[in-house]
Amino acid sequence: MATLRPLLLLLLLAWRCGGEDAEVLCADSACYTLHRDESNWKSAQERCQDNGGNLAPAGSAGEAERLRELLASAGWAGPAWLGLALPRGHCVRPQEPLRGFSWVAGGEQGNFSQWASEPAVTCVSARCVALRPPGPHGPAGWADRACRSTLPAFLCKFSFQGMCGLLPLAGRGTVTYATPFGVRSARLAAAPFGTLAEVQCDSGRAAAFAVCKGPLAGGGFAWHPPGPLCPVDCGHHNGGCQQLCLDVPGEPPRCACHPGYVLAADMASCLAEDSCHPNPCQGSCRPRPGGFECGCEPGYALAADGRGCSDVDECESAPCQHQCRNIPGGFQCLCRPGYSPAGPAGHQCHDVDECAQPHACPQLCINIPGSFRCTCRPGFQRQPGGDSCLDVDECLRDPCPGACRNFPGGYECLCPPGSLRDADGHGCSPGEAIPNRIPESSSIPESSSSIPQSSTVIPQSSGSIPKSSGIPKSSGIPQSSGIPRTTRIPWTTGIPRSLGMPTAGLGAGSDEHSADGPRLLLYYIVGSLVAILLLLAFALALVACRKRAARREKPPAKNAADNYCWVPEQPESRGERRMFSPFSWWFSPENRSRSKRRSGRKIGNSEVKIVGTTGVPKAR
Repeated sequence: MATLRPLLLLLLLAWRCGGEDAEVLCADSACYTLHRDESNWKSAQERCQDNGGNLAPAGSAGEAERLRELLASAGWAGPAWLGLALPRGHCVRPQEPLRGFSWVAGGEQGNFSQWASEPAVTCVSARCVALRPPGPHGPAGWADRACRSTLPAFLCKFSFQGMCGLLPLAGRGTVTYATPFGVRSARLAAAPFGTLAEVQCDSGRAAAFAVCKGPLAGGGFAWHPPGPLCPVDCGHHNGGCQQLCLDVPGEPPRCACHPGYVLAADMASCLAEDSCHPNPCQGSCRPRPGGFECGCEPGYALAADGRGCSDVDECESAPCQHQCRNIPGGFQCLCRPGYSPAGPAGHQCHDVDECAQPHACPQLCINIPGSFRCTCRPGFQRQPGGDSCLDVDECLRDPCPGACRNFPGGYECLCPPGSLRDADGHGCSPGEAIPNRIPESSSIPESSSSIPQSSTVIPQSSGSIPKSSGIPKSSGIPQSSGIPRTTRIPWTTGIPRSLGMPTAGLGAGSDEHSADGPRLLLYYIVGSLVAILLLLAFALALVACRKRAARREKPPAKNAADNYCWVPEQPESRGERRMFSPFSWWFSPENRSRSKRRSGRKIGNSEVKIVGTTGVPKAR
């Protein structure tokens, strides 16, 4: 008892600090609570985690039944958050029982589901599930909604190692249980490990306390002190007992029951004997006259010993259209790729129309059972090893009599002048031929010297009719021509023959000329380009020759005589010239002719003399 007192003091302190009043249901090794507090899914999960739990799952039929029992005992008719969510970025998968959602508490997801309505198909927003009770809006079950929306209640689950039964009382009294997850309740069928019980006896005694401890040496959990509390006095109102009050010397008074009855949880009332307490079955237990009967949850069968439960392999009965996977307590139907679950409980499979998805194929999409196939429009072909469509160049097959122009998905023929393109653009047909004869009613007189009467066919002289002429044949001399008699206009001047146009009088050869027109035009263009290139080559050669000649011409050498000038000889005598002109020897006939050749200057027959200068030659 001394070792228990510190623990009791701590529990009393926590209990005195307050606790939340909520509906609680404890069974097996877990407790479920209903909290009437408006919050979104995230806030509700944080509230449950703060007390050591999570938002309640409903992963099996038994767990779903406990939650329904909790809501019914609380009289709650509104929705409440469950621990089932689809995170942002995950896609809803209609072929799975949980539709891609997962339990926040983790563990085996299972195939149990109870959807009241199919969840919205999405991959971008977070979705959370609420338990919806039955009502005018529809049947009971799961309904998804945005996680940020608020609901007026949420359900939590808290798991424990074990439970203690009800605290035994010798007399009448009231017990209030303060659970480890912060909830106070007076209606518990079992108390989880660590629960503190406060007992108020009707006799007016001071409150007594007890705590659920364990595990014990022999296993299990028990109250300490074990009780019964609230001792009775058999001499006063039968000690508060319903049937018998036993006052044995040396023992505190206690209540008892007649044969066939057992004491109730309040240790004062009597109930008919229940052979199912404690539960001898792995599943459920039903009292029967003289014994009990065990039962199992759906998906399990009673074992041969009549007490245990074993899993049933539902896939042996082939309940699924495609594939079946057995899981504990149930099974799961799977569809092959390209199919989605359909029908009751998703046991059937329906083909998915992949072509309804945007951008399934670059051009055309053909849906086939379980898959799809991409194809291309006419004029395109599949790229090898891919789904892309490449344009087909129909012009490579030379489908046109003349030129051909390819465009994405088709082609068209470019018909030569005088031909008409077919309606589909894939061929050419001859146009109307223009007659080449001048009617008799022409205003040009027969006696005209420029137009001989015997001429009935337009001459094809290349000098007068350029084949590359763009003037159509219809531009010739009209019937009402006003050309005077004296005008000499040859046939080839007024009516030029265009290439590729049928001409009357040419006979069967007109079609050949029509087909050769584009080819001859190409020859003329190529010939013109060659001539231009030749002219450019000639011009470049001429420029190169001139530069070479300019380099060969050098400037004349500078002569020493360039510093002097020639002047006429003075009338002095020969002797004087010889005395005063030391350079007179230079002007001998031989030297003078040599000087003229070197200087390149033309000098007359008169005699001249050189006058020396100091630097700049000066002429006289």
